[in-house]
Amino acid sequence: MEQIKFFDETTGEETLFEVLDEIVLENKKYILVVDQEDVATILKEVSELDEDITYQLLEDENEFKKAAVEFMTNDDYDIEI
Repeated sequence: MEQIKFFDETTGEETLFEVLDEIVLENKKYILVVDQEDVATILKEVSELDEDITYQLLEDENEFKKAAVEFMTNDDYDIEI
């Protein structure tokens, strides 16, 4: 399973995530990730430069709901909101 490091510029903390799935909605890429404590999060790709990809946490509630509903259609895992 692919792993990515997420650096929070606000707190200065780094978190290691495992990527469970990815989707594209309205030409935007989202990834479903889980941390070491099995807490799932949806991240949105905001830029890609060479091999570096920048993601941000989804803060818009409507955008989060759209992405979550799409991820919920996958039978390979269960999501609780």
